[in-house]
Amino acid sequence: MLESNPGPGLGVLLAYWFFGPRRLRPSVPAATIIHFFGGIHEIYFPYILMKPRMILAAIAGGMTGVAIFVATGVGLVATPSPGSIFAYLAQTPRGVGNWIGVYVGVFASAAVSFGVGAALLGFGKLAEPKDEESTAEDELKEAAEKSAENKAAAKKAAGGTPQETPAS
Repeated sequence: MLESNPGPGLGVLLAYWFFGPRRLRPSVPAATIIHFFGGIHEIYFPYILMKPRMILAAIAGGMTGVAIFVATGVGLVATPSPGSIFAYLAQTPRGVGNWIGVYVGVFASAAVSFGVGAALLGFGKLAEPKDEESTAEDELKEAAEKSAENKAAAKKAAGGTPQETPAS
């Protein structure tokens, strides 16, 4: 249950989904499904590697899950492989107390990981959409200038006279 808990990864992915850079947000829902339902934990590793401080969110979520599992004295009957929520469902022993302890641990670890991850991502303020917009505008301006240069070079090569194009 220490390594296979899908909660911390779920929290990190949800933090990216809600508060991460806008260019990454479209890829997160699929990664969340693959991770939480498919049990493929490696899917969230690139998100942590993009912002290494996000490992603190995963650590905090993992610590929370372990603390709850130990405090409630729950466990699984076998190693859940892959570490998906369905594997946890299949390996949880009979008894309401076991089910509650296991699932509270998984979802609490996701909640803590999400909270820490959201704080580390600045609750979306660090994504700075203004910077992204200005970068897009700069790229558009550079592309227009490059296009004008190419047209001038083509006219010159064809024997025509290059004309000045206003840079706007």
